[in-house]
Formats: sequence, C-alpha cells, structure tokens
Amino acid sequence: MKENFADHFAEIKKRLTNRLLQIIRYSFLFLFLGNGQVFGEETTIDLKNLESTPIYLANSMLVLEDPNNQLDFETIQSPEYTGKFLKLPSSKEAFNFSYSKSTYWLRIQVQNPNPIPKDTVIVVAYPRLKTMDLYFKSTKEFKQIKSGYTVPLSLRPYKSRFFVFPIQFSGNTNVTIYLKVNSPNAINLPIQLWDKVAYDRHEIDDHVIQAIYFGIALAMAIFNLFVFFILKDSNYLLYVLLVLSTALTIASHNGIASEYLWQNSPWMDQYLINILISVVLILFLVFMRNLLNTKKLVPKLDFVSKVLIVVQILLPIFYILSFDSFIKIMVVSHSFTAFWILFNAIICSFQKERIAYFFLLAFAFLFSALIVSTLRALGFIPTNAFTIDGPQFGSAAEMLLLAFALADRYNTIIKEKETAEALVKSNLEKSNLDLEEKVKERTYILNKTLSAMRRDLFVAKKIQENSLITDPKLFHQLHLVYRYLPVSEVGGDFFDVCQLNETKFRILIADATGHGVHAAMITMAIKGLYDNIKNFELMPSKVMEIFNEEFMDNFVSLNSLLTALILDIDIDKKTIQFASAGHPAAVLLKKNDIQLLEKTGRMMGLKKQTHYGQSELHWETGDRLFLFTDGVFEAFNPKEEEFGEEKAYALFQSTRNLCLDAAEDHLLKTLQIFLNGQDRQDDLTILGIDL
Repeated sequence: MKENFADHFAEIKKRLTNRLLQIIRYSFLFLFLGNGQVFGEETTIDLKNLESTPIYLANSMLVLEDPNNQLDFETIQSPEYTGKFLKLPSSKEAFNFSYSKSTYWLRIQVQNPNPIPKDTVIVVAYPRLKTMDLYFKSTKEFKQIKSGYTVPLSLRPYKSRFFVFPIQFSGNTNVTIYLKVNSPNAINLPIQLWDKVAYDRHEIDDHVIQAIYFGIALAMAIFNLFVFFILKDSNYLLYVLLVLSTALTIASHNGIASEYLWQNSPWMDQYLINILISVVLILFLVFMRNLLNTKKLVPKLDFVSKVLIVVQILLPIFYILSFDSFIKIMVVSHSFTAFWILFNAIICSFQKERIAYFFLLAFAFLFSALIVSTLRALGFIPTNAFTIDGPQFGSAAEMLLLAFALADRYNTIIKEKETAEALVKSNLEKSNLDLEEKVKERTYILNKTLSAMRRDLFVAKKIQENSLITDPKLFHQLHLVYRYLPVSEVGGDFFDVCQLNETKFRILIADATGHGVHAAMITMAIKGLYDNIKNFELMPSKVMEIFNEEFMDNFVSLNSLLTALILDIDIDKKTIQFASAGHPAAVLLKKNDIQLLEKTGRMMGLKKQTHYGQSELHWETGDRLFLFTDGVFEAFNPKEEEFGEEKAYALFQSTRNLCLDAAEDHLLKTLQIFLNGQDRQDDLTILGIDL
C-alpha cells in the first residue's frame, strides 16, 4: 500500500515539475514578446499584403515533429500525418526548438490573388542549420530546394549568409510550402517572407551595417596593435586578440564567416562558434587578471579564474570528441564563466578600482548579449531580432568601452608618473643646497687625491721608462729603433734587448691584457721574472716554457694573460730563431717579399706545462724586421672601422725606402689620420731593426 502511494506521489510530482517548466518557458515567451501565441488555427498568407517590409511566418505555420527522423515528404502528406501538424508556441518572428535531435516539418499556405506573378524570397535568418529543405507544391507545379550548411554556398539557390529561397508565385494561385529542418545545433527558425526586390535592397543595407561593424573592429585592433608596439604593454596586445576573436565569433554566429571565410565547411558551422566563445572567454579572463590585477586585489577569486581558464581550454576538446554529450555543458559553462567575470568586475569595483568601473560597464554589455544568446540557444527565450543581433551590439559596445578603459589606464599612468616626477623634483630642489655643499667638499678632496695620483703616476711612468732602458750600444749594433706609446701614463706593453754572445742577440716583446696602472704593475713584475732567465743560452721555445711556468706559479691569481715573442738574431749565421706565445706576427721585409713570424703557441697564463714550438728563418743584409703589439692594428675610427692587420702589413711595405725613424713616424702619423680624432684604445709599441 505504501509503495503504491509512493509511486503515485512520485508521478504527481513529475507532472507538476513538467508543468512548472512549461509555465516558466511560456512565461519567458510572454516576458520578451507579449504578442507571442501558443495555439491557433492555420492561416493563409496573402501576398497582396507583401510590400517593402517582410511578413513573419512563424505565427502562421503548423509544425510536425519527427523524433525518429524517419518521415519523408510523401509520408507527411498522407491523411495519417496531415492532421498531426500543430500550432506550436512561438514568438512573432521565430520558432525556437533549442537543442533537439528531432526533424521538424513546417507547413504554411500562401496565396497570390493577383493575376500578375509575384517574385518573393523566403528567408530563414539563422545560419547554423544542418538541413534546411523547402518543398513548394501547388496545383500547377512542385519543386524541392535543398539547403543548409551541408550544401555548398555555390549550390544554394541564393548566395547569402542565411538560407534564402527565391520563389515566384504565379497569378491566382494557392500554394502549400513545407520546410524540413534538422540540426545538431540549437534549432532557431526566424522565418520571413520578402518581396524579392525589397530583400535585395535590404541585404545590401545589411552588408553595409556588417561592414561598419567589422571595419570598426579591425580599426580598433590595428590602432591598439600600434599602441602595443609603442608602449610594450601586454594589455594592448590582449585587447587586440580579444577584439579579433570576438569579431570572428560574431562572424561565425551571424553567418558572415560561412559566406566569406569558409563557404563549404559543415564542421566549422557546427563546432566553431562554441569553440570561439571559449577562446573569447579565456582571453577575457586573462585580460581581466592583468588589467584589474586580481591576483593582488582578490587573490581567492583569482584562483577560481585560473581554474575556469583551464576548464575553457579542456571543454572544447571533449566537445569536439563528443558533440551531443557536451554541447549543453559547453553552453552552460559559457554562461557561468561570463557571470564569473562580471562578478569579479563588481567586486573590484567595490574595491574602488577606477579601471574596474570601465571593465564592468564594458563586460556588462557583452555578458547581457551572451546570456540572451545562451538562453535563446537553450530555448528559454524566443528567437527574434533582439536575441539574434544582441551579441553583435553587445560586442560593439564592449570593444568601445574597453578601449576607453585602456585609454583611462594610460592617462592614469601618465598622471601617476607626473606626480612622481613632481615629487622627485621637489625633493631634488630641497636637497640641492646640501648637494652643492657636499660637491664642493668632495671636489676639494678629489682634487687633492688627483694631485697625489698624478704624482704617483708620474713616478710610475719614470720607473717603467727606466725599466725599458737598454744599453744604447745594443741598439746601435742591431740598428734598432723603437716607439713606445701607452694609452695613459703607464701601460701593459714592454720589451727587452740583451746580448747572449758576440754574435747572438735576444729580443723580447710582450703585451699584458688590459692597460693602465693595473697592466703596468703586472708587466713590471713579469719583467723581473724574465730578467732571471733571459740570459740562459737555451732555445727561445725553452725560455718561453720556463717563462710560462714562472708566470703561472707567481701570477695566476691575478687572472691576467700575456702575449709574448722571443727571438734570437744570429749576426754571423744570418738566422732568426723565434717562439711566439699568441703574439701578433712580426714582419720581415725582404727585397721583394714579406715574411710573417707566425704564432707557435698559446698565450701565457692559460695552462702550466704548455709546449711552445720554435721556427727559424734566414735573412739577408738589407732586410728589415718589425716587431709590434696589437695596438698597431686594433685601432677603431669613429665609424667603428678597424685598421686591421692587412693595412698594417701594407703600410710596413710602403715604408721600405724610408729610414727606420721616418718609417715608424710615418706609421704613427697614418694611424693618427685613420683614427680621425678618436683616442687610441690600446697601448702601442713598435721595434724596427735594419738587418
């Protein structure tokens, strides 16, 4: 007994629930359109009333639902089904069957009482219908016109973003028109009957309006893209992406994309609109988090926003994999995410964030349009001009208001910058007197310090010059002339000349990395190491190896490197034996040739137990030898052009007929002309020997 009562109660509850849902749905119909009708008799459309404005056919049509998708045109005309056509509730402008797997057959009677034929078009102003076939039947003729987004645009009877069926009604005729509709998307049917000439004119006007909208969107995107390149503010780039994705979403929603971008892609028509809405919402969430700084302002809400970004990334994937299972979830998620963005904007507005007011107002328009579109898709509100075009109007308002928000943000940044600059200027003026006094004190102290440093540098210069002094007899015996030009008072270049025996002379030229006091101190210390080993009658390569070992043992902690060239000149044998540790190649000028004394090993100071090779060459009386540091060719003029080794070698050859003094002076003068007023960047040393 109790079980029967429980079953009976559950049945009553179920009926009441269904009845309540019907009342809510019809309430929406009456709320949005007071003249919506539910049931009535079939009416006949009289074409004499068709002028420049369309006739909306929804209120005059009868509907037959085929839940099994098995009925064909012949079957629905049988007496069994003719009486099953019913007058269903609709707005004045359209039917709304929401998401339904059924096929719907619509029927209407049209008469032309005039003897003159009438050219008309029937327009179904909703582009996302998979099957949209028209059947035209009169006593004189019968025709079938297939359409829907599975039919390529080139094969449709009228090339338009909507489904347009041109029909000529003969004079004094009574015609029955059937429409067959099926779609996996929401089935919205705004059905209009137009005079063909009036509709052609209307479509031109409509394209002008669409061109204005998309032109504004493109202009806003291009302008803000330039602003992004100037300011490097990521918010402007996000705004550009948001505008472009919104415009593409609107184009997909109202059929412009199907007409111009993809004219035969049923997959795009079925899937892309909801995917694009997800993209727009993702960009809006990221834009909101950046613009309103929700991570700092509302950290708890910001976490939910990040979760929703992930949801809007994942849902389209499942939506593509299983359209029927996820389409409604997808649509509901769009509404919830839009509501969440609006809620965040309201909370940030309560925090008295100025830019949040603009963002709230901008998104409120888009939110309203999105909610209206979602409710229409779910069948809770009717399909009419307001609910169809609402998203486009809302997005236009949103784009303009967000542009104002970014402009206001820029103005706020400028004002904050000006305030900060004024504050800094005020503080600078207040501390100016103190600074002047401190500058005077510091200037006095610096002048004293500089005077002491000049004295010290003068002493260091004299010490370094004295360390380079060699017995003038050696210079005379070797016919050697040198020029030593440090960048400052002291430098990192040094050389040494000694006599090993009656016929053999040893020459060293070296260059420590860097210049100035630091390099000079290192060269002085290294010169002391070399003085202890230079008189060993060993081959230059062995002397170089000992020199490197001593250098590594004593000065590796200074992180300094050294290039060096050691050569032995034998006057009797007329030979030159040499070893080079990464030093620029010396130049031997012969009568008709030039020979380079190339490197035989790496720089000193890199590694212990480094092996250095040795080379030997012969010279003849009248040959000339030049040894130099890299300051000769590593010189840059104001155009950042390097003098270079090739120019240096050519310059040495060009001085072959000059005496050594004149040759070296000519080289220095040529280098000075090349620098064109630019200071030398490195120390410069040249040794010239007439053999």
